Amino acid sequence: MTLRERVKDTVGKILLVAASITICYAVAEFAFFRFVLPYMPLNILPHLPDRAAYFMQSSKSHFVPRDYIALVGDSYAQGIGDWLYANGGDQSKPHHSANVLHDQLGTDVVSVGRVASGSAEAMVLRLTRVYDDSYCYLFPHIVDPKRILIYFSEGTDLDENYMLLDHQVRPDGSDLRVQIDRYLNDHYAMVNGWRCHGHFGDMLFRMARFLVKYRNFDSELRDLPVEQEVMIGNRPHGASLLNVPSPALDEKQTEESVIVYERSLMWLRQRFRNVPMSVVYIPAPATMYRYATDQVISYEIYLPITDPSRAGKVVKSYGRVFPMSAIYKKSQKICEMIRGITLAQGIDFIDTRSTFRAAAAQRPMHGPKDWMHLNENGYRVLGSYLAKRLGAPAADACDDRWDAADTVMSVQSPAGGIPGGH
Repeated sequence: MTLRERVKDTVGKILLVAASITICYAVAEFAFFRFVLPYMPLNILPHLPDRAAYFMQSSKSHFVPRDYIALVGDSYAQGIGDWLYANGGDQSKPHHSANVLHDQLGTDVVSVGRVASGSAEAMVLRLTRVYDDSYCYLFPHIVDPKRILIYFSEGTDLDENYMLLDHQVRPDGSDLRVQIDRYLNDHYAMVNGWRCHGHFGDMLFRMARFLVKYRNFDSELRDLPVEQEVMIGNRPHGASLLNVPSPALDEKQTEESVIVYERSLMWLRQRFRNVPMSVVYIPAPATMYRYATDQVISYEIYLPITDPSRAGKVVKSYGRVFPMSAIYKKSQKICEMIRGITLAQGIDFIDTRSTFRAAAAQRPMHGPKDWMHLNENGYRVLGSYLAKRLGAPAADACDDRWDAADTVMSVQSPAGGIPGGH
């Protein structure tokens, strides 16, 4: 056999192997997502890409949701917190506000929220990956929701937005709104024709990484040390570090971070023109409570670096002490800014702060392990309150009160007890 014949034979074998692998992969991904996925346990959810995770949730009655409400946001929309941890991480069991809404309204509820998602990630990137992959033959057709609830997290969203500006958009001094729009359209809202065929490989990679990296990992959260005391039932109650509403961002940085919210919300409004929407303003854990002293110790804040040679960069800082008056004031300012932008786009605005504060005066809304996310008490308050508010126009003023008469019953569990008490 000549050299030319040997090369031709080798190339032919390589092409045959490549074709065989491609065909096997295509058959495997189609069989898994079309026929196997509906029967998989919900514990597989953390390993799934966004579009597949859409179908695998416990807050709906059908594999393909019908006439449903969509939750958009970060970890609050995803349902992270002690209620989930108390279930051993089993997402087939009730664990967040989507389950409460599903039970009380009798309608399907689907969360497209993900941990650590700022406004752009939550409202543009996640929505594009779920709803604008319609060409992908691996999944059933997805219809638009009947209503969208957008969870705005006072404690983290603006920090995440500022990180996006710092690391991705990188403003150059020209019109910031134009720069953000360009980035959203060119990156987060871009539909990639190859993404359909990456879902199966992405899932396998996530599973393999979990087995290798976390095989011996104890996933149960440990009790965090008590750092401060919040007032519950007029008595001090030990709490860990708490998220605070962006105290390190100055006025200009706060306004720029709010512009990211504005442009992301505008993109979402244009993408779902005929879908009613409500922005749900969720207070930072630190602003839900009164304290035994006039200070709060923060869990995590983003500190812009003032060194001119590193201008625009940010670092994380833990355990900072802030006067409560400043934290409450920043909460009110952010609420008013978010409310103004939301109503200007014809979208409902629901401020949950007074409701949460009244409930938090009776029972902890966080912890005992995870003080950065709501526990069962907190998610039941949120879900029950929203169930009562939906269906009527909402243009709440940013209410800075510390009492609300309609919140006592919303902490109750379906059986009449108060879950997660201390």
